Amino acid sequence: MRFLLAVFLFLAPLSLAAQPLPEPLSDTISDYANLLPPETAARVTDALIKGREDTGVHVVLVTMDRIADHGGDGQRIEDYAKRLFNQWGIGDATRDDGILILIARDDREMRIALGAGYEVIWDNAAQRVIDRAFLPAFRTDDYAGGIEAGVAATFDLIAAPFAAGNSPPPDPGPSWLDILPFAIFGLFATMIVGIAARTVLGDALVRMRRCPTCGSRSLSRRRDILSRATTAHAGHGMMHTRCSACGWDRSEPYSIAQRSSGKGSSGGFGGGSSSGGGATGRW
Repeated sequence: MRFLLAVFLFLAPLSLAAQPLPEPLSDTISDYANLLPPETAARVTDALIKGREDTGVHVVLVTMDRIADHGGDGQRIEDYAKRLFNQWGIGDATRDDGILILIARDDREMRIALGAGYEVIWDNAAQRVIDRAFLPAFRTDDYAGGIEAGVAATFDLIAAPFAAGNSPPPDPGPSWLDILPFAIFGLFATMIVGIAARTVLGDALVRMRRCPTCGSRSLSRRRDILSRATTAHAGHGMMHTRCSACGWDRSEPYSIAQRSSGKGSSGGFGGGSSSGGGATGRW
């Protein structure tokens, strides 16, 4: 009996891995769950194509009802996304910079899988994209709105800075909607224990960055592309960081990675691979 159990435990993972995976519907969107109305699908497709042209990073969106319906029965979404990523070969094979956005509506979970070229620090950026852009809309069943916002955030916070050779953008801290419960609690506590209230509110705001000149939390960042990257040469841009309170401004040049001449940047799948990095969200 123990021998049979051991054989079963050995063969079970192999049987899961042998489940056939779906073929892509396109190299931009495979909307198996039909979450996107035609007009939204067109906008998201345009955003994926333009983002790929601007950064050279291949981002693919996949939606499903359940991953079990597409060869993922009994698998965690993290393992399934890695399998799908590697079978399709998302991203440039040399840079391994592809990104897979996988959404399983009925499983109520999603995964941003990153190519093997991303260091672990980019997992945090992927988690920010999920938590700030995708999940708030998904929790109200606004999948089209969440996808559109999430794709834009994926390029802004992951693909664009990675292609430019930058670190992930700093976390701007919680939004006012995130802070509101803490603020209300702080005001109430002020009436009772004054100093304790200031401590609670300070803890809630500690992650927000301060201006190096005036100390205000009023920083914003903008990137201007001066010359786009091509298959012949790298591109160049200027990154502007400004404080709206005192007018402090800093401009720094940055480079944009040269685009590959292969399928990884112009169309199709380029043979990229993932080692399992990324982030997961549930709602």
